[in-house]
Amino acid sequence: MNSYINNCSKEKCGNLLRTKEFEGGIEVDDVDLSTDYEDEYIKNYQVTKENKIAFFILGLLTFCGLRSFVVRKLAFSPPKIVGYMVDDNNKFVYLNQFSNFDVNEIVEQSNIGVDYKTVRSGSYEVASLLIYRKPLDLTKQTILFSHGNNTDIGYMFPSYLNMVFQSSVNVMTYDYSGYGLSNKDPSEKNIYKNIKMVYDYLVKELKVNPANIILYGHSLGTCTSSYLISLKGVKVGGCILHSPLASGIKLLFPFQKKNLPWLDVFKNSEMLKKVSLLPVYIMHGKMDKDIPYYHAVILLNTLKKNFQKQCKKKGYSKKTSAVKDENQGAMSLIKFWGVEDCDHNDIEVRCASDFYRKLREFLALCKAYNST
Repeated sequence: MNSYINNCSKEKCGNLLRTKEFEGGIEVDDVDLSTDYEDEYIKNYQVTKENKIAFFILGLLTFCGLRSFVVRKLAFSPPKIVGYMVDDNNKFVYLNQFSNFDVNEIVEQSNIGVDYKTVRSGSYEVASLLIYRKPLDLTKQTILFSHGNNTDIGYMFPSYLNMVFQSSVNVMTYDYSGYGLSNKDPSEKNIYKNIKMVYDYLVKELKVNPANIILYGHSLGTCTSSYLISLKGVKVGGCILHSPLASGIKLLFPFQKKNLPWLDVFKNSEMLKKVSLLPVYIMHGKMDKDIPYYHAVILLNTLKKNFQKQCKKKGYSKKTSAVKDENQGAMSLIKFWGVEDCDHNDIEVRCASDFYRKLREFLALCKAYNST
């Protein structure tokens, strides 16, 4: 199963600028919080007449109450061909034509459980998968995975399997409305509802301890993950943001530096201002052509400022007692990996060895933090 993953050296993948060790043997990564990345990107960004016209039209359509329609057309692109099927026995079947090896056979031989579930709430139906090593142990950490755009839980299935093989976790994943076999149309509102439905299923029906739920969002999925941890009353053990965006406006119109909340969508940077203290891991390829690297730096700065205030207010509680001031207290909960030579979708392939090592380290951090 692991043969399709290519390893790479630390030199190729890139390292964090500094590594500090705190009590319990947990490695905490410190990073450069400079805003130069954003300034340099905007400086070199060629603003065209078409950019300005598009920005004006978007503002006009928003003023006319058509923002949701525009977002649906621009932001969501479900695969035209679903990457899986469900048989008459409600069994998930991966369509092997999308892979160079027989994934279904590997599942059978590796004692892996794959439970397909349609999570329902009112008229909403969300296709979901729980992947685990048999027998199912719901006291383990469970990664709640939100995938990116133009994919579904079928196309992503080999990646989920690899995560189960490489880490001692269960993986719970789902399709957004309009993706895979989930019903309804995709929209910002609907994808937020989708992740809350699956979270509630884990906590209320499967009785998973919220402290054992680790959110993992990739690309578009960082929006749903950021939304969930911003909700009051929602508890999770940690959150991973892989190739995140700061906001829709910053992605589509980086030359626009004014704060325009009435126009913006997928406002991750605003949502992270509301997040309570918890371990957060941000990773981003420095060669990302879909979502520029500086988006991750923006979110990192946002989290750092938020966590600093909370650490100071709490008086450096036991959970941050390994640090001497509120700055390091905030950073002790934040891991960051800026990956050299990697693009939007290839970190876990080009840098597999470091990717899974850092994932396991972060899971250990989450476990240690939530056990104190």
